[in-house]
Amino acid sequence: MNTIFSPLFLASLSILLTMGALAYSFRQGQGSQLSRKGLILTVGPGVLMLVAFYSLAMHMNSQLGGWPNSIGDHGLPQQVIMHADIAQGFFGVILLAALAMPLIIGAFALAPKLRAKLVYPALYGSACWLCLFLTAFAPSGFLNWWWD
Repeated sequence: MNTIFSPLFLASLSILLTMGALAYSFRQGQGSQLSRKGLILTVGPGVLMLVAFYSLAMHMNSQLGGWPNSIGDHGLPQQVIMHADIAQGFFGVILLAALAMPLIIGAFALAPKLRAKLVYPALYGSACWLCLFLTAFAPSGFLNWWWD
């Protein structure tokens, strides 16, 4: 496979461009223009995914008294399956959004009218990547089930 299309390269590129856009935005003074509503809208989706992810871990542990021994959702209570579907949906959307950040940031950087608002996609992408990174601290039994 071509190195340019490897997931690790794409993720690294996205993280670097997002951090660069965030640094540029703050150097241009865009951080001082942030509204409370804008901040909540940019950071909220990543935090919501993180809450869904960790609440699933707690829900699963409390319902099963531990972590599943099998791959998939076979034998799990219906409430846990529904919770897992919701958490996986949020996770997928945030991951796709984080990987799409180079395109979104590029569009904002190239359009002069949008460049003044570059801080918003930069914050959104930063929140997405930070929240995705924070999922790595879940218990190993849960992560083994999650990634299988």
